[in-house]
Amino acid sequence: NRNDMTTTTFTTIYTVVLATPVPPEVQGVNISRSTSNGSPSLTVSWTAVSGSGITYTVWYSTSSGTISEPPSGALTTLGTSGTSTTLSSGLTQGIPYYIWVAAFSSAGQGPYSTRVSEITFTGPSQVSGVTVTPSSLNGSPTLNVTWTSPTGSGISYIVKYSTTNQASP
Repeated sequence: NRNDMTTTTFTTIYTVVLATPVPPEVQGVNISRSTSNGSPSLTVSWTAVSGSGITYTVWYSTSSGTISEPPSGALTTLGTSGTSTTLSSGLTQGIPYYIWVAAFSSAGQGPYSTRVSEITFTGPSQVSGVTVTPSSLNGSPTLNVTWTSPTGSGISYIVKYSTTNQASP
């Protein structure tokens, strides 16, 4: 009998989850080298990425990894909420260091920055206490130049002079 048919209605329920995207790749990574208490240091800076709650991690290694990803293994990471950090602990003079930066948010880690590198270097300190004393040797005028030597071994000096008044001979 046709009148005994039951009609059923189905409803489909969709759940939509709006995901927060991970931060974009960090751009503008730069390195400047300096000396801190006689030891090499590297200051790494970068351009901030947009978003709230962004933090950054810096990876550095003496192994080059790839241009877009640090090598696995002995990496040192530093977390920071700013757009620069100084690496100064345990760096070895004359060694190239490879650096990557990534931004983090509540959604996770963004892509690594493009690798940058710098070789650490600590040169001798500047001389101090320079004195110039007029003198004579065998009746000819001379100048005696003395200074306080910076600490370190293997330091040599270049003394320049000029007969004209100029800032840098």
